[in-house]
Amino acid sequence: MTTSTARFRFEFRVFDWAETLSRDLCGERCSFFIGIREDGSVRRLYFARGDVSFSGDRKSALAESHPVWFFYSPHDDLGAGYLEWFNLPRSLVERWLKRRLEAHDFIDVRATGAREEWPENWRVLIG
Repeated sequence: MTTSTARFRFEFRVFDWAETLSRDLCGERCSFFIGIREDGSVRRLYFARGDVSFSGDRKSALAESHPVWFFYSPHDDLGAGYLEWFNLPRSLVERWLKRRLEAHDFIDVRATGAREEWPENWRVLIG
């Protein structure tokens, strides 16, 4: 059972995008890693086989070789998984989402506080 750490709408938007990309390109939910150049262009896109994930040393090696990256790993429960990114600019994510992230995407859904800016480094469990 996943213990969710998600608090913001942007986390769910990015998660839904990642889950859809995985299903659309692989036919199923599977882990993937996107290595990105400093100019924001995609350098590498790695998908794991359905029964394999990019965890531990494998993910660390990929992360160390890219200045900017994004990682998605689904969990067994539908709608559950893990997201992590490093140096990821908001403008790139908005391009992937095909929409701007608005102020309401940064409202804490578990409290009344709000986050005022995009976190370039982040990790979250959804589910």
